[in-house]
Amino acid sequence: MFESKNKYFGRKKGKSFARLEQFQKYLVPPSKDFFKQIGKPRVLEIGIGDGEKISSDAKLYSNINYIGCDIFADGVLRAIRNSKENSLKNLVVFHLNIQDILPFIPAKYFDGIRVFFPDPWPKTKHKRRRTFNNELVQTLSSKLKKNGYIHFATDHDDYFLDALVLLQDQGYRMDNISPNSWKYNEFNALDTKFEKKALDKNHKLFYFSVLKNY
Repeated sequence: MFESKNKYFGRKKGKSFARLEQFQKYLVPPSKDFFKQIGKPRVLEIGIGDGEKISSDAKLYSNINYIGCDIFADGVLRAIRNSKENSLKNLVVFHLNIQDILPFIPAKYFDGIRVFFPDPWPKTKHKRRRTFNNELVQTLSSKLKKNGYIHFATDHDDYFLDALVLLQDQGYRMDNISPNSWKYNEFNALDTKFEKKALDKNHKLFYFSVLKNY
């Protein structure tokens, strides 16, 4: 497998890995030539979880090319299985950290970027482990087209606020700013595994969408 060389935390494999490992043979390494071959529009999902959300969207929106990555093998291999079983030509996923992929991505490449329920690392001493940080936001901004969007969702209010501030500091625009636009409702429901878990625990959910207007 093409695994991340960067430091990361958390599990790499789960209980379903054994029945999914046959799909490892379809993993491909990132390269500049590989990304050049992917047509427009392109949407990046950082942390694909169990792989079902990105697979479902790729099936539903065949005109959009979805690129995903995660250090958790099960979700990556499940997405590959879904792409093979449903002949999804518009879905590619990597068993890598986002930091391993970005060096191969041209400037202003993505039309949109999605970050859904990243690991919150809620303890103060662990917050430096959070994926969505100032360094990543700066790099992502260079890879996002003008008027491209970033969608973010979490069930941790401080992570939500930190992420929103980071993007506002980078000059991103949010339309119709109001507390109601940040809360869970039937219009912004993502139908992901982690969203359902948070709802089952009666956690408050927070969402935002911002645009890069430069």
